[in-house]
Order: sequence, then structure tokens, then C-alpha cells
Amino acid sequence: MKHQILGKLVGNTGDPNNLTMILSSSFAGRRGEFVRIRHQECQEEPEINVLGRINSIIRTNVLYNSEMGQSLTDLELLPGAQITGERVAAKLELVGYKDSYTGQIKIPRRALDPGAKVETVDYQFLSSFYEFDEQTSLHIGNLVGYESGENIVPVYLDVNRLVTEHLAVLAMTGSGKSYTVGRIIERIVTLNNGTVVVFDPHGEYGRALQGGNLQFNLDFNNLDDPRDRKTIPEIQENFKRLIEAGAGIVVYTPQNPSFREKYAGKNKELALQFDRFEMDDVTEILPGLTEPQQRVLDVAIRYWKIQETTEPRDINSLRYYLGDGIEKLREWEELSSAEATALNSRSAAVASMKLSRVLNEAQSFYSAALARPTDIYDMVGRPSDKRGRLVVIDLQGLSDTAKQIITALISSEILRAAASKTDRIRPCFLVYEEGHNFAPAGEAAVSHRIIKKIASEGRKFGVGFAIVSQRPSKLDSDVTSQCNTLIAMRLKNPDDQRFITKTSDMVSKADIEELPSLSTGEALICGRSIPAPLLVKIGTKALVHGGQSPEVLNLWGRFNG
Repeated sequence: MKHQILGKLVGNTGDPNNLTMILSSSFAGRRGEFVRIRHQECQEEPEINVLGRINSIIRTNVLYNSEMGQSLTDLELLPGAQITGERVAAKLELVGYKDSYTGQIKIPRRALDPGAKVETVDYQFLSSFYEFDEQTSLHIGNLVGYESGENIVPVYLDVNRLVTEHLAVLAMTGSGKSYTVGRIIERIVTLNNGTVVVFDPHGEYGRALQGGNLQFNLDFNNLDDPRDRKTIPEIQENFKRLIEAGAGIVVYTPQNPSFREKYAGKNKELALQFDRFEMDDVTEILPGLTEPQQRVLDVAIRYWKIQETTEPRDINSLRYYLGDGIEKLREWEELSSAEATALNSRSAAVASMKLSRVLNEAQSFYSAALARPTDIYDMVGRPSDKRGRLVVIDLQGLSDTAKQIITALISSEILRAAASKTDRIRPCFLVYEEGHNFAPAGEAAVSHRIIKKIASEGRKFGVGFAIVSQRPSKLDSDVTSQCNTLIAMRLKNPDDQRFITKTSDMVSKADIEELPSLSTGEALICGRSIPAPLLVKIGTKALVHGGQSPEVLNLWGRFNG
């Protein structure tokens, strides 16, 4: 294919993030379009193609500016006037060139030539430039501007880096962030045989198993992308096979009849072990405890663990020691004098009341009435278990505190099992939807500490996470700064845009300026799982899951009275 010349570089060519080209016409280039420039990095080396992207277009006309005023009208009235005075320029940002030896994408260290020709690129060039090994990568979608027809340029993410080096998905409501996460996780599970655990605060991902049956997206036969036409039926078939093998999609819920109805009894009820919490976590779960109340609770938990040496321990026994069984605590020989003084019935009663409220809100803790506690090894699997699975923790309808407690305990158990020297779990990928509620900036949340710990330590144990939020500025920057892949969709809030700029060195000023104008389903993706920042149209999902707004007019109907 012969490459069309769009224009030439002018002005200072030494800044790879701020180049200027003069376009040959107003139709020669569009914002977001990729271009290439011939360049010689070293005198003894051959020329190479450097890829760039048009960030903005500047189009002016001397006749049509605010200073012309009445004289413009006079000129327009002149018969046969042939005055043009138009200037069309574009701002470019370099993506880089592909090193022929390492395959890495590098930014030129030598300034480009002023006057260098700027040419179009075809999809073969872009496809080879962003080439990925399909066996170790995930097809997230296609390059914007090259997403349909014969010129499709697929975009792949490196699964190893995506999963272990953490992911942030940030976008305003309705931009398609849950849809994007849905496409990622269903491919990790079925095509890469991975384990994904989703903390689902609104029951969106559970829709994939609503009614106890797999809910598939069946509208994919007319897709432009031949890869999706081939892969989506494969994903759906793999889910069926995995479910027949006891994996695939597994939904865990609190002990509430409404969940059994939602999933037609195919859900598993959570029976978490309260004694797995550390005391620091317990005081966060039960805020406002006075020092005597904390001491009573601490003594009761220690005594409970000593008296019931065999796990699992019944949570009702702990409540007993804070009530009628407090005399047994007073008789305990291991009490210090300060602890003995604190063991009064009033302090114990307050601690018991707060504990009971948390247990009743969460409805997810083990007691002797249940057959067995929730087993993290059953949930996630061991390395010898070769069955991929999507684990959905449906937290719909619970209080924010209850959601945080369940999320914190399961996350802590997963990290502990992953770090075991003798009995590890499978590597797994945790998804925190509404992440600003689980790891907020400047606010207390029970789940905050363990998410920060996974952010800093999870990688070495094979535990990665995705934090998903429509309010990035509400997130803890220590958590997001550990995310080495960023998927940013439409964001108009200046605070959220500034937060991304402040916490990530992966996005440029031009990238941030692009975010407000993105369409639904379009995303800026950058980071270590992708060679260079790209605008991507997210592909189709195989399952029905993720957020969906109700069709209110259909639900309202018409009044026929």
C-alpha cells in the first residue's frame, strides 16, 4: 500500500510529546489518527518508521477571526473574492519505534528532522507494531479507528503482567467499565484457565448465574470482528464444561433466603471464621469501643481460642463469653490485673451488642448450626486443580460495613493461603468493584489495610487485583499507584483527571484531555501489559454480567384505567 503524505513537521522537533505538523488540507488528518515519520536515529544505521498519534487539530482562517469584525462582512460582499488565508496544523505525540533486536517500543533520542514528511499508516503496519503472542495475551478489543471492516487492528494485554502487577479501571458511570472488566475476567477464566474472585457490591456479576443457569450473550453472530465470532462460542462452551467439572462460575452469598431464590439454590452460603481476624481488624469492625470494652473483647477472643482448640470455632461461643459466660473469663488464671479490672458486665454487654449487630448485618459467619465453614482452598483451588473459575461474592443489599468486613476477611484468607510455605492456593485475580468504598482516601474502612497489603505484597505470592471505580479521586493513591495497568474510560470530573495525573506516570497531558470525549465502550489503556498507550474499542462479552441500567419506560408501562 502506498502511504499518503499528510503534511510536514515544523518548528521545534526535539520534544516527542509536543510536535507540530502542517497538514496539506483540512481533510488530511483527524484527531486520534496514527501517523508515521521516517527517521534516522544513528548516522550509520538505516532509517526507521516512528509511530505517532495526532492529539489535536488547529484550523484557523485569517478572514474568520474575532478581530475582523465588520470588515469580514464587507469582504464577503465583494463579488468574486478569492481570499483564503486558511492554516491547518496538528499537534503530534510520538508512540515510538519498534527495536528490531529486542522488539521493545522506544522513543527516539535524536530529534526528528524539521520538514520531515508525515505519512498515513495502514493496519498491517499497526498490527505488526503492536504484535502479541495470542497464547499468553488477552484480546481486549480493537484500536479505535481500526475496529471494523477489513482493517481491524486487535489489541492484546499481557495476562501475566495484567494479573500479577494489578489493574485500575477508572471511569464515570455508564462508560462501560463493568462491561470491560467482564470481558477481561471471562477470558482469564475460560481461555487462560485462571481463578478470578469478584467482590460484587450490587449483584451485577451474579447475573451471569441468575436463576441457577448460565446467562449468555447470544447476539454475536453479526459482529464485525472475526476473532470475537470465533472466540465467544468457545468461551461459552468452556464455561459449560467447567461447570460440569464443578468450577466455572461459583456464587457465594450471605445466609439469606433471598439469595437462594435469586440463584435457585445454586449459590454457596458464606460461613466465615471470625477468629481469623487480627485484633486490629476487630477494633476497626467494631468502632467506638472504649478501652475497657476492647480489653473485654480481647480477653474473650483469647479465651475462646484456647477453650476451643479445634477449628472451626462457633461464633456463638464468643458471644456467650461476653454474656452469661463472663464468670469463666474472671476465673481465668492468665488474666493480668488490668484485664481483671476491665471485666465488668457493662463493658462486656456493649461489646457483645456491637458484635451481634455486625454478625446480623453480615449474615456470613460460621456457627455450629452450619455444616462446615467456607474453605478458601475450595473457593480458589490449589495449584494441582486445573479448573478455571469465576468466583462471585454477591454482597447486594448489605450495609457498607458488612461488605467491607466480608471483603477484608476473604481477601486476608486468600493472601495468607497464597503465602503458605506448605499448602498454597492457585494464583488468583481479585476484583474490587466500587473500589472507593473498599480502599477510600482519608477514610476508615475495614478492608482498606488488606487491600494495601495485597497491593504491595500480593505480586510475589501470585495474588493480583483490579480496583474499579467511577470516582478515582476518592481512592487511596497508595493503592492505585501500585496498579501497573490503567484502563481509563470517559471521565469529565477535573478532580478525577488530576488524580490520575498525580498517581500515574503512564498517562500524558494529551491522554487526560482525551478522556472527556471518549464514547461508551472506548478506553485509553496504558501500562506494562501493553506496549504503548492506546485508544481501544472494547470487544463483546460472552456472558450477561456487569452493570446495566433498567429500561424504565418498559417497567413503568402505560396506565389503562
